Amino acid sequence: MKSKQCLLISLISLIAALCLIISLPAQDAAADGDSVPSEMGGQWRVDDFHPYAKALNDLKKLSKEYSELILTQAIDEYSIGMDILRDMDANLSNLQKRYDKQNNLNERWYWQEIDRENQLKRQKGIMKYSAKLRSVTYFTRSINNLDKIQSEEVRKDPKFVEFQIRLYKAYVSAQYDIHNLKPCIPILERYIAINSETKQDVQAYKYLASSYGYMEKSLSRYNSSISEERIIEYKQKKNQALLMATEIEFGIESIEYRKLKDIVEIDEIQSERINNFR
Repeated sequence: MKSKQCLLISLISLIAALCLIISLPAQDAAADGDSVPSEMGGQWRVDDFHPYAKALNDLKKLSKEYSELILTQAIDEYSIGMDILRDMDANLSNLQKRYDKQNNLNERWYWQEIDRENQLKRQKGIMKYSAKLRSVTYFTRSINNLDKIQSEEVRKDPKFVEFQIRLYKAYVSAQYDIHNLKPCIPILERYIAINSETKQDVQAYKYLASSYGYMEKSLSRYNSSISEERIIEYKQKKNQALLMATEIEFGIESIEYRKLKDIVEIDEIQSERINNFR
């Protein structure tokens, strides 16, 4: 009987001790070293926050830091393209030197020399086309990167403007040389609009006139009402670019400008008559 009473008293004591532990304040439990980390309570965990609203991410693109990072990438792409062209020039020079040093004593006929020169020209043409095509890839990437830059502070920086001008010139020159004229048009139009200096660049208008003329002739192969409208549009733009180039180079009062203006007016009158007849 006494053993049962002792056991009961022990159980009552154990239950009382457990109740006392449970009722202890949080700070007493924390005193044992098992405290809750402060960053888990009362603070936003922003380090691993990934917004699903695209507009929130786009706001970061307005910053100067982001724009400078993208500009660096654009310059890197441009540099690779220019390195390709420089290597091309070096390879062409070496090829010409090797050709000049050749002793072709076995050639008996004149046509053999002509054939050898034509072979050299073809080899040079292949090297130029391949290099410029590869360089255009990097120039295009560079332009795409520039288009991502939204910081007004960066875009108005003279260094940015200077790089933009060099990039556009390199792109158009390479594309034009491989006879890919259509993509030159939007870049030339953007180039002219950069500032007052590019607006007076006579070479830009010559490239632009050639590109418009190319599109005019290309579309003239198709017989449809849509292509006719586009032909007239490109013809007018071509003539405007020609007049602008002549005005800058010779002056609006020059004989050259007046002569070209007469040619342009006759050309557009003939186009109107042809389209009215159709």
